[in-house]
Amino acid sequence: MEERGADSQDAGFLPPEPTGPEPELGDRPAQAPPPQPPPPPPPPQGPPAQTYGYPPPPPPGYAYQPPPPAPPGYGYQAPPPGQAYPPPPGYAYPPPWGYPQQRVPDNGPAVVGFVFSLVSVGLLVISAGFSSVISIACAIVGIVYSRKGKRKVEAGETPKHRGLAQAGFIVGWVSLALSVLAAIA
Repeated sequence: MEERGADSQDAGFLPPEPTGPEPELGDRPAQAPPPQPPPPPPPPQGPPAQTYGYPPPPPPGYAYQPPPPAPPGYGYQAPPPGQAYPPPPGYAYPPPWGYPQQRVPDNGPAVVGFVFSLVSVGLLVISAGFSSVISIACAIVGIVYSRKGKRKVEAGETPKHRGLAQAGFIVGWVSLALSVLAAIA
């Protein structure tokens, strides 16, 4: 690299220029300073109005005028006096407050069958086949109860837990087959 001496310090740089107006250096007349902007108006006196998201209140002396009525044929038409409002198309009236909703019967056998089928597979896997007798019993209970749950859905008694009943039935048969193979082994 090239070495620079003390003379090269001020060769490329100029000192900073002073900020502000240029000083008067001669017989020139002094210029008047630019005019100052007017001060801002004072804030209104009294506490600020709390509107909480609503438009501000109208000024004093303002008279409210309702909007003009819509021309006939536009929007929702009110029924004649003395008649009830019809429900919108495709919807029924909800039951009034205080009346219980119609309950759908539960499908307990489907849930019980699914749980017993899962317990059967779990015991078989965790015990590495040593609890195969208990797994066989749980699988049979799971199959029986899952079939009862499927019959309740097919008979129309309840629409609940159709998938659980089907899954419990399939898992129960798989678990039964694996448990029997583990018992033989």
